[in-house]
Amino acid sequence: MKPETYLRRMGAVRSALAPSGVDLCLISPGSDLAYLTGYGIPGDERLLVLALGAGEAFLLANELYREQVKDLPVPALVFWRDGEDPYDTLRDEIRRRGGAAQIAVSDTMPSVFALTIASRLGAALRPAGFLTRPLRQYKDEEEIRAIAAGSRAADEALRAALAPGREWIGRAEYEFAGELAREMRRRGLENPDIHAAAGPGAAVPHHKTGNALIADGSCLLIDFVGSHEGYYTDMTRTVHFGPPDEEFRAVYAIVLGAHLAAEEAARPGNLLEDIDIAAGEYIAARGYGAAFTHRTGHGIGLDVHEGASVMAGEKTPLAPGLVFSIEPGIYLPGRFGVRIENLVAMTAGGRKTLHAFPRELLVY
Repeated sequence: MKPETYLRRMGAVRSALAPSGVDLCLISPGSDLAYLTGYGIPGDERLLVLALGAGEAFLLANELYREQVKDLPVPALVFWRDGEDPYDTLRDEIRRRGGAAQIAVSDTMPSVFALTIASRLGAALRPAGFLTRPLRQYKDEEEIRAIAAGSRAADEALRAALAPGREWIGRAEYEFAGELAREMRRRGLENPDIHAAAGPGAAVPHHKTGNALIADGSCLLIDFVGSHEGYYTDMTRTVHFGPPDEEFRAVYAIVLGAHLAAEEAARPGNLLEDIDIAAGEYIAARGYGAAFTHRTGHGIGLDVHEGASVMAGEKTPLAPGLVFSIEPGIYLPGRFGVRIENLVAMTAGGRKTLHAFPRELLVY
């Protein structure tokens, strides 16, 4: 992103402070800080915060991180050294810029920082998500481009990992996950997180990949995420090794039908809940409503789950810039599960599906 993009984002947060009754916003390491400044290094026990208020914005950081933060598009950089008290420095810098009685802090700020800030500054705190979520909800063209590129890389990585076909029979879930992670990294996807669930494990929506073996006559559900230029992609496919029985084929067809119905509901003028209702009604009408145990999707961006979700009661309009998953599933405990997930972006021209990997049942 260009420096002016980050300056514009910081300016939008500052503009929202006064109407909300907040004097100052303190952002600690995490996705909000990455969104506002481009700084994506995880935090540690040393206090590091971006301060956005009516006065000059500044970033407080330990001297250890001088090189990493020196080029950030922040008007002022303030450093402290090990052995010094960063909260005294933070208090003094805030007072020098006019003080603050009401402070918003990152939703994910560690409590040891937030509680100490509240005590030492004598300020009331509230979560800052109400300031940053509206900005992050609708992506710009650069953000959608990054998510789309990551989604294409994910398609290619899964295709490569599945290429051995029946050679996977008798091997463990963790082996498949490891191979998929390697294929993802080869294509520039970072932070791979993979749930590979064989057979009955696929009936657990967030199954933990382990030693279970991929078996002939059984399914493999693959749910995986990775980031490209900081933005995440997320997809799921369920494949089968050996000929599936009639019930598996029927369940797969229902999940695919629900996925397509939900995708069709993703059109301008509708709300996020309309997508969830379309998937849920399709599955319920075919007798498996109780086996669809989760929402139809979630927003995505710098976090795997961010912004509004695709679920009943969610009135967020499907306007350009919204990016979310569509992932209905049916889970039959002790037997098998099926889930199909793609990412969708709303653009000025309507819906754009970001994955091209086949959604039809693949049998190896």
